[in-house]
Amino acid sequence: MRYTVLSALAIATLLFGCVSEKDASDVILLLDQSTYTVTEGDLVRFGIETWTINDRLDRLEISSYDRVNGKSELDTIHIGSARYVGEYLCRAPETDTDSLVVELTFISYDNTSHSAQVHTYLNVINKDALLAESATSVLMYSPASGKPDGFSLHALQSVYVSSADDADIDIYVPASSEPDRLSDEWKSKSGLKFVKMSGVDYSTITRDRLWALYSNAMKSDVVKNIVTGDVIMVGMDYAAAGIILVTGVFDEEGAGNDRYMFNVKML
Repeated sequence: MRYTVLSALAIATLLFGCVSEKDASDVILLLDQSTYTVTEGDLVRFGIETWTINDRLDRLEISSYDRVNGKSELDTIHIGSARYVGEYLCRAPETDTDSLVVELTFISYDNTSHSAQVHTYLNVINKDALLAESATSVLMYSPASGKPDGFSLHALQSVYVSSADDADIDIYVPASSEPDRLSDEWKSKSGLKFVKMSGVDYSTITRDRLWALYSNAMKSDVVKNIVTGDVIMVGMDYAAAGIILVTGVFDEEGAGNDRYMFNVKML
């Protein structure tokens, strides 16, 4: 799990055991945050683990701060034991701006008034905000060209299918039965699904619009008959990942320069 740790002393105590108890922090607080970017109104899960070297923990206080709403006291969890393991669900606030950074503060107190605190952040996205370009003018070549013939959504860059792990090959151009011709379809080695749908406006797509369109569409393991101007939604079985605009299909003489060019917007 990904933990946010109170201090270097706490890290040394937990990982190396080289700090004596009298030198260690009295209270330790760890967080496991499910996500750092979220759409307004969605829930974020925080796994919480906290303990004290004294008799017992008294309470855990949770608050937030952002430039629109100021400081808000979100919750106080009363404990009464030396160790507490639990979770807190936080609903992202609504925002009129494209995005809003929210600082969250967790403070654990014990019965001797010692405390530990962790600050973390959420990037809250307006559900009606237009998706920004993640990559533009991406080139993906025919495998017969000897040039990058796949694309990784995680790295947002073209890859060589022959030398990349399958998990990094979200999209690739399969070999054509005619080596000098560019295949007119895309496939995936990572389990990515494709949806090509007419009437989708790439330039004005929002997070909510993309999510709704993809969720209700028929997904496929392959997308065929790709031409310039096609808009292709991508994702897994139940979750959209992004949307692609094909800006060029070049099937030139020979195979050396046969390629696709496209732009990508990611959720």
